[in-house]
Amino acid sequence: MGNHARAETTARSACRPQLRRLRDCALPTTPPPEPERSCRRSKRASLPSPSVDQMDGRVKVVGQVERVDGASLTYAEFVDRFMAPNCPVVLTGLTASWRACEDWTLPGPGDRRRPDLSFFARNFPSPLVQVADCSSREFTDQKRLEMSMQEFIDHWVGDAHGGSSAGDRESSLLYLKDWHFVKEYPDYVAYTTPTFFIDDWLNMYLDSHPIHRDSDIANHKNETNCSDYRFVYMGEKGTWTPLHADVFRSYSWSANVCGRKQWLFLPPSQSHRVFDRYMRSSVYNLNDDVSEKLFPEFNKAEWLECIQEQNEIIFVPSGWYHQVHNLEDTISINHNWFNAYNLHWVWNLLYEDYKVAKEYIEDIRDICDDFEGLCQRNLAANTARGCNIFNRNCAPFCL
Repeated sequence: MGNHARAETTARSACRPQLRRLRDCALPTTPPPEPERSCRRSKRASLPSPSVDQMDGRVKVVGQVERVDGASLTYAEFVDRFMAPNCPVVLTGLTASWRACEDWTLPGPGDRRRPDLSFFARNFPSPLVQVADCSSREFTDQKRLEMSMQEFIDHWVGDAHGGSSAGDRESSLLYLKDWHFVKEYPDYVAYTTPTFFIDDWLNMYLDSHPIHRDSDIANHKNETNCSDYRFVYMGEKGTWTPLHADVFRSYSWSANVCGRKQWLFLPPSQSHRVFDRYMRSSVYNLNDDVSEKLFPEFNKAEWLECIQEQNEIIFVPSGWYHQVHNLEDTISINHNWFNAYNLHWVWNLLYEDYKVAKEYIEDIRDICDDFEGLCQRNLAANTARGCNIFNRNCAPFCL
């Protein structure tokens, strides 16, 4: 048995008690409780903190995310210390063998690496990539654009060479996000998923079941775009991601191939503090002057901070709101995933969204031939999968 197979067997074996407890898929419909023991906060100040400069002192940082040598951590220890209690952690020492760390980067100052943009233009000429305009808001996210890889790189290089004024540069920062690299280039093995994250029910299911099969929801074009949750992100210094909690309330992990990122995390027990009094809208950007009238609890929020260096991987637990800024030109690899330890988070979110979708069309129930089916389609349109798909997904693991 190979090393990867042994690691996968170890990971799945550690989860069996959780799987047995879930065999009936009778999951709670109330928000999951906070873990009994709080997440450890690192007091070590080994890296300069840019929180005051980057966030203009607008948030209260009470601690740093713990940093651990991943090479000396066992799967059982990771589960016990971080995954089961739902706590973030930075893992080091896990990317040395990754092809991406060599192919995708060039030497920079000292031991730093920088993106090799010409390598991407030559080797990965994706027809279209999804790019976020960091200066433009659209609903609750940044405005998304589609362009060729070459167009994206030309824009980046033009900024780096002073092709625009300082004001134009700030207003034109583009961030390549959600690039389904593994699906587009399956023969190019850029990295190996660390042992801690291979018990991934979401992507295992989606490898053989595209999310959208209903032509009312999606056309053939985005069938591939929605077929997994393994992404590559690329952005120059200054690009950022607004405050959010991850899709489906999944776990995520993010590895810096090169560059530095600042993360600010808010525990789930305090998530209400970034919402308005009606729990309908949340803070978009921590850099903004957040209205105390609209968000009366915001100033009480207590944040954890992390400065993620190149070759480090951060584990983002379920339900933790976070905002991320690229402090240098950065390339990262990101997965969203769930398993037995956070399945209740996923179910609770889908169930609450289902209730909203159902209430929204309740007035047409009497004239609808398939009211439940319509509810599921509305849910799928908003969350990319309905409860019935969730049940089919989970059934094999709940025996």
